[in-house]
Amino acid sequence: MLRLPGCVAAAVLVVMLAAVIPASVRAVGLGVTPGRMDFTVRPGGTEVQTLRVINQSNGPSRFEVYVEGQHAEWFTVTPGEFILDAGEIIGVEIAVTPPVTVRPQSCELSICVLTLPPDSELRLGAGVKVPAHVQVAFGTPIMAVQWWIVSAAIVLAAAIVTAMLLRRKGRSSGGPIVLGQAHD
Repeated sequence: MLRLPGCVAAAVLVVMLAAVIPASVRAVGLGVTPGRMDFTVRPGGTEVQTLRVINQSNGPSRFEVYVEGQHAEWFTVTPGEFILDAGEIIGVEIAVTPPVTVRPQSCELSICVLTLPPDSELRLGAGVKVPAHVQVAFGTPIMAVQWWIVSAAIVLAAAIVTAMLLRRKGRSSGGPIVLGQAHD
């Protein structure tokens, strides 16, 4: 068996931890991965990613997950509250849906994960904040195409209704309708 001097073993441990820490975040009794979330979405579109929450305590714990920061109302967290047994892992869906009317922009938020004692009335526990970045960008201007199609359909419908009304008026007056000519 290979024996390493204490300082070499410590250096190897530090390097191994440095490789793992950016990919996950830990607090007393809980772990989450990934350690950062990046969303790119169009106005009116939705992007969904999964945040894995791990109960690292020795017993069951209650967890809450929510988003805080600018535009937190764009987010849906499912489930937002749950209980995990020791060592249990759950995937929490984080969905972002910016309104159709929003302009391209980027914002920074935090996805907060709290662990609380399962039967406690006190809200004392541990937690982590996972940094999140949202980039709202226009790709293909789908909404512009849709508005153009709706506008063309309205104009076409108006032309058909006008033609039908003119045709009906021509039949009731007994002769063809000539524009600019007064009828009795």
